[in-house]
Amino acid sequence: MSASVAFVKMHGCKNDYVFLDCFSQPVPAEPAAFARHVSDRHRSIGADGLVLMLPADEPGVAGRMRMFNADGSEGAMCGNALRCFAMWLHHSQRAPTAFVLEMAQRCIPVTIVNSDPCRRQASVRLAMGAPESRVPGAVSFRDCVHPVLLTDISIEGLLSPGTHVSMGNPHTVFFVNRLDALPFADLGPAVECHPQFPQRTNVEFVEIPGPAEVRVRVWERGSGETMACGSGACAVVVAGMASGLLTPYQTTTVRMAGGDLRVSIDETLQVFLEGPAEECCRGTVMWPLHAADTIVRGDSVTHREVSA
Repeated sequence: MSASVAFVKMHGCKNDYVFLDCFSQPVPAEPAAFARHVSDRHRSIGADGLVLMLPADEPGVAGRMRMFNADGSEGAMCGNALRCFAMWLHHSQRAPTAFVLEMAQRCIPVTIVNSDPCRRQASVRLAMGAPESRVPGAVSFRDCVHPVLLTDISIEGLLSPGTHVSMGNPHTVFFVNRLDALPFADLGPAVECHPQFPQRTNVEFVEIPGPAEVRVRVWERGSGETMACGSGACAVVVAGMASGLLTPYQTTTVRMAGGDLRVSIDETLQVFLEGPAEECCRGTVMWPLHAADTIVRGDSVTHREVSA
């Protein structure tokens, strides 16, 4: 037995997600299991995770977003998926060019910089807020970072100690001489799951080719290597400015495998992220009923037990 669930697939710099329109269809009763299913690139659609596009709880907010990584864990921030959700709301005439989104009890102001509904593309700017700080009302980058020393992991060519930054979700950033020389596939999961991070962490390795430009490889918590990470781009710039490797308050181009993002930070440490969003396809996906899985069919919840 299986159910047919309508989806939209979108990406920001090739950081791709399966989106469900939960304005017009019910929410899967087990979104973590559904996320694992649809993220499988061999047996299903394939994605870095699942996004639920939901009506907002707060007045004056255009929509609310929940994001689940490919392993089913729920994320607290996702800049690339937020830009895609913003584009979808605008193109579906649910939102104007400036509005507010909600994710994990955060309100994120949005601006549609430019839009092409025919190609289902847009450039979107998000006000991501300030990084979490040890000092209330901090205006110093150094108050927003924590040094990271992993004595059991060797990273060649480090320009400075590792830096931990939270943009609502955790990021651990390493600046290196040569990005291409790193054993990335080994280092990414080793840092993500290190005992210092009991809730795991996102990991960014960064090279600085110019005064306002960085190259980044991303290992996302719960999804592995991804082509881009919006909150990771913000964390990288915060870490670079805190360590003196990037000039404070300049706009920085963050080059990732899937494309470029632009990050700017004002004197109150408010972080702004700008970049593309694009719809890939629409369709329906079959949601098989496995043991302990629950699906939504119409307005009813269906359970099915399967013997081993």
